Amino acid sequence: MKIRIDHIAKIEGHASFTADIAKGDMKSARIKIEEGARLFEGIMQNRKDEEIPELGSRICGVCPVVHSLTGFKSIESAYNISVPEPAKTLRKLMMMGQLINSHSLHLFFFSLSDFFGFKSDLELINEYPKKTNDAVKIRDVGNRIVEIIGGRTVHPLTPAIGGMRKKPEKQKLEKLLKDCKNTLPKVIKLSEFFNQLKYPEFTRKTMHASLTSQDEYAIYEGNIKIDNKTFKPEEFITHVKEFQSYDKVAKRTKFNEETYLTGALSRINNNKEKLNKEAKKLLSKSNIETPCHNPFYNILAQAIELIHCFEESIKLLEKAIKEEENIRREPMGRTGKGIGAIEAPRGTLFYECSIEDGITKKVNIITPTAQNMANLEGDLEDFEEMHNFDKLSKKERQDKIKMLIRAYDPCVTCSVH
Repeated sequence: MKIRIDHIAKIEGHASFTADIAKGDMKSARIKIEEGARLFEGIMQNRKDEEIPELGSRICGVCPVVHSLTGFKSIESAYNISVPEPAKTLRKLMMMGQLINSHSLHLFFFSLSDFFGFKSDLELINEYPKKTNDAVKIRDVGNRIVEIIGGRTVHPLTPAIGGMRKKPEKQKLEKLLKDCKNTLPKVIKLSEFFNQLKYPEFTRKTMHASLTSQDEYAIYEGNIKIDNKTFKPEEFITHVKEFQSYDKVAKRTKFNEETYLTGALSRINNNKEKLNKEAKKLLSKSNIETPCHNPFYNILAQAIELIHCFEESIKLLEKAIKEEENIRREPMGRTGKGIGAIEAPRGTLFYECSIEDGITKKVNIITPTAQNMANLEGDLEDFEEMHNFDKLSKKERQDKIKMLIRAYDPCVTCSVH
């Protein structure tokens, strides 16, 4: 028996699914990307260095900030530039806004209907009007953080090689701080709602990769932790193999020939002790026992991170208000090779670049969805609840498959960069 889903809704981009069912077991589960290759890495060649992040931010409308900042970090690595601390504070704030924006969208409007069998978001909104209003307000705060720090909500203007071009006015930062403090109780309440949901029981052991740091819950900087081992980003990349078959538009990756997972669940598995106070409280109340190998808990992990991001935004805003205006260092030379790594909402994003006299010679981008895709297909094949699929109705089979795919929060647009 063959299963085919022509369109998977409520993910970023267009994808379909096919698999064969033999004696109740799923075989050859494949996510098919229904978008063409966009060839951004080729477009970036032979352009000025500062165009890497500018073009990169156009890869994805959901996460333009992390593409921009990771591009800048790769250039700064190539030029051996140490970004001033006040500029890092502003960039970290932009990343908090990025995660708040994306997580609130995925949690409430993409994933929640799967738990109740709603056919459309209108049913969800009618059933939970107060929570819908809170989710929209939470996302709005994330957008405003990005807009005020970055100059606009998409395709940020203020980041520059060596730091930031401009620091927002103190009054705007103070208003953001007040908004974050006032919104935090709504965030905690909404995230606790996700803790009360019943998540499907499924476990498939895999490796979890993310940034890690001794100083903080790593989002903007750090080394890579995977399988209880830590690598510098440039070392980690040497173990990662990208592969692509003739019938697939998007690449997949493996680490030492094994699939692995990156994203919110991996970050909590690797860095739970660095979560902020209220986020840590929700984790302690949850059924997540680390290391957790149930991919459905990636949804709850995002809810926990949503609290953390608001708590972290409050701390960063208080710091930014007090910090000096030293927010940029100019490069001394414009030749070198470098790598940037930042935690995007869906996992670790990598940019590798090679630059000569300010002109880009090569760029390699490894997106979170490219890293997660092979692991997702492995999960789909081994999904315990999918055994005996021949006894389920067509709709029941498709609903289970779509729920697992959406739990990964894939970004198809990034995968075909």
